[in-house]
Amino acid sequence: MRTSTTTKAKIRIKTRMFPSTLFFITLLSLSPSLSNAEHKTPLFVFGDSLYDNGMTFYGGKNVGAHNWPYGQTYFQRAVGRYSDGRVIPDFIAENAGLPFLEPYFSPRLKDFTNGVNFASAGSCVLVELRPHTISLARQIDYFKEMVQRLKQQVGVTEANKLLSKAVYMFNVAGNDYVNLFEKNAKKNRTISNSRKKLRMRMILDNLTVHIKTIYKLGGRKFAFQKVGPLGCLPSIKYMLSYKGVCAPEPQDLAKMHNSAFVALIWKLETQLPGFKYSIYDFYTSLHLRVLYGSTYGFKESQTACCGSGPYNGDFTCQKKGFSFSVCSNPNDYLWFDSAHPTDRANQGFSDEFWSGGPDLVAPYNLQTLYAAN
Repeated sequence: MRTSTTTKAKIRIKTRMFPSTLFFITLLSLSPSLSNAEHKTPLFVFGDSLYDNGMTFYGGKNVGAHNWPYGQTYFQRAVGRYSDGRVIPDFIAENAGLPFLEPYFSPRLKDFTNGVNFASAGSCVLVELRPHTISLARQIDYFKEMVQRLKQQVGVTEANKLLSKAVYMFNVAGNDYVNLFEKNAKKNRTISNSRKKLRMRMILDNLTVHIKTIYKLGGRKFAFQKVGPLGCLPSIKYMLSYKGVCAPEPQDLAKMHNSAFVALIWKLETQLPGFKYSIYDFYTSLHLRVLYGSTYGFKESQTACCGSGPYNGDFTCQKKGFSFSVCSNPNDYLWFDSAHPTDRANQGFSDEFWSGGPDLVAPYNLQTLYAAN
């Protein structure tokens, strides 16, 4: 953090004050990050395009929301978010009294005490599925690198305090399962139950390692978003040529993962002293909006605002050389493109994650988790 020149003004000190005290006062006045960091609860974000706020914009290859119409509603330009405006971590940061987090690749990132967003479009838990993307494993590596930079910024003791107070927010695994359907849709064959269970077990084993890594570095408060109703995504219905509200096989797989994931977190709670968590039932929240869009104020809850093909499920939004349509009012839509909600939808999800009741977010909502010691 840069030192303000205004803090260099002379300080009148009584003659009886010890020189060491004068040095301490001067140090605090010259280092606002040291004096203010103790009052912050940082937010560190991991995940895929639902949480990406610019990692791929700055560092991705052939991915990233670089062009119109992304960002048009809130930012009036594309800023790396797969939405017409904000993504869920933007709203959560605002609720927590933080500025929009900088993505780790942002050249503006100098201060780590507010937190950092590591989420990246296309990310998978299993590295080998999409090796060209910034996997969760790489995000954790960047986090470990950031920890060292944080310690250089505020000192080891203060950094450790911040890391223990911070909230660690995850949205992962959706792409790992979408990949399974992509491979089989091309070969026009069904997926065996044994293969589904193997994929799930590999994902959960890797997630366990990554959560424990953050725990060992001081993390104690974790916020998890369940995998959404994959069968309701316009992109999945387009890929599977499904004509209906939600394709059943992806739905069942998402529910199977979510049940096993909750059981995993319960187990970790018994193994890791001080481990606190929040699990947001994104599956149910999004599914209800797909089924009963008008109840939530959406005129269209199945077809995306931007894209082409049935349900606008062909992911052509923003792509040069492709023809796609864009709706005139994204606020009327649940989906902005074939796989990502609109700014308005994200605000609704964030409100539930932040202050929702135990039917949607448990055992703590994020507001309570933030306040927990």
